[in-house]
Amino acid sequence: MKSNLVLHQRVLLFSCCTALTLLLFNHESQAQDQRKQRPDPAGAVLQVQQLPPALEEILKNWERESKKINKLEGNHTRYWYDDVFQVEKHSEGKFYYEQPDKGRIDITPLEIPKGAQGRKKNAKGIPYQLKPGDNQRWICDGNRIFSIDEHEKTYEVYPIPLDRRGANIMEGPLPFLFGMPAKVAKKRYFLKLVVNTPEQIVIAVKPRRRADAANYSEAKVMLDPETYLPSAVQLIHPGGNQSTVYTFRKVEANKSRGLLDGIFGKNPFVPKLAGYQLQGKVVAVAGENQVQEPVQQAAFKVPSLIGKDYKTAQKMLQQMGFQSKLHEGQAVAKPGERPFHVYLQAPEPGTAAKKGDLIHLKLYVKPKQAAQK
Repeated sequence: MKSNLVLHQRVLLFSCCTALTLLLFNHESQAQDQRKQRPDPAGAVLQVQQLPPALEEILKNWERESKKINKLEGNHTRYWYDDVFQVEKHSEGKFYYEQPDKGRIDITPLEIPKGAQGRKKNAKGIPYQLKPGDNQRWICDGNRIFSIDEHEKTYEVYPIPLDRRGANIMEGPLPFLFGMPAKVAKKRYFLKLVVNTPEQIVIAVKPRRRADAANYSEAKVMLDPETYLPSAVQLIHPGGNQSTVYTFRKVEANKSRGLLDGIFGKNPFVPKLAGYQLQGKVVAVAGENQVQEPVQQAAFKVPSLIGKDYKTAQKMLQQMGFQSKLHEGQAVAKPGERPFHVYLQAPEPGTAAKKGDLIHLKLYVKPKQAAQK
């Protein structure tokens, strides 16, 4: 049962990230060449595929455009189909990607209006039964992958070994999460150009490795020929009885995020897990010697410091073994707002933490002080 759950998680995570990371065919091919080659018993089969000139040109353009992208984010709508039980589920959410090894996708169930019918129909023309989709988050911070169940308020953590991080993470169990050079794609997958018009490009991808084929049988990716950004992707699951379709909109490349946004909870790759229950055995992120040790759940919770003056707040944190850093915030403007008192903190109150962790405190300032900033 547990192995089936893990397989399902890998399929789902691959499904979530294929479109945006297939776009980002990683331009670190030089680093890939310099990496020590490991024996591959199927090496005779996994040779670079010879492609038609038109598809070679598309891959070349795709990789060139990918080099311009350091960050990518946007909205998605997800349609999941089960042809055996004739069920259709709808979800939506946002996705984020940041070179070389950070990714996130939020999946939120869509409310089904009364009387709404499914998009897909069976052989008799009867629409599939329509249901809300999953309610999950998937976050990779470069060292770990967090699988978060929003309905159950639980999460699991999967550490990424050192040799699977960054540019080399493409060789791990989640190959498309962080991009892939075109030449590696040709070696690892069968590629076929399905549509090539000024309006759209569609490429079919089939796995050549058995490990990949256990997670999916085929993917079809639709690209915008002008930007080479994904507009949609279809995924066929193993067995062919289930499939997922993603459509993308409001996709933005290289959108800047401020320093304080990251500190005060707006970094999409830092999961907020206060109130969530950790599931399963957690293994520490491998260190430089690749030694893994059990991780104990944190015994401390970050206290609420909202409304306290900065001296009291710092003293409390010091007594608990935390470090603190002060940030000038907005000027007092309403009754009850007092200068040099905390009105925002990160991590937020109740977050699990360890001794030595840094707590950021944002303080009200006097109007004149704010004007001088």
